[in-house]
Amino acid sequence: MVARKLKKYIPTREYVENHKCFGFIKHKLEDKPYLWDFQRWQVVKATWIGVFWAMLPMPFQMLPAALFAILFRANILVAIAWVWVSNPFTMLPILYCSYYLGCHVLGIEFSTNMISANFHHIFANWHLLLLPLIVGSILFGIICSILVAAIVWFIYGLKGKQF
Repeated sequence: MVARKLKKYIPTREYVENHKCFGFIKHKLEDKPYLWDFQRWQVVKATWIGVFWAMLPMPFQMLPAALFAILFRANILVAIAWVWVSNPFTMLPILYCSYYLGCHVLGIEFSTNMISANFHHIFANWHLLLLPLIVGSILFGIICSILVAAIVWFIYGLKGKQF
């Protein structure tokens, strides 16, 4: 029941196999049914992978999510779908939380002056933003991925029960 509901929001196998970005790993996708399986454990691992990579400020997040899904034998479609949590609408709050967490963990004073919509100011002070942002993004990715994976694990446990 849960798997049927998930499938309408997740890219198809054909989309992933024929996408130009994944051409170099196409041979790794063949004869691996666990990559397309919607069993509880494969979906939970894929959720952890996808949400983690979604929280990192980098381009082409789908590629490492797909590679890690192959490496950890997780559902590749779910991992790629979760990466889209970070989109132009959610990226600023994710970056803000990551920077705040990184400043707190590193003992650096959090300054709202450092975060502005002025790109000239951001590029001029990139060296002050970079370390807290990277550390915060990794920690925020771990925290969010564990929480969301736990929720998915719980929802899959309810799959035979009424909501």
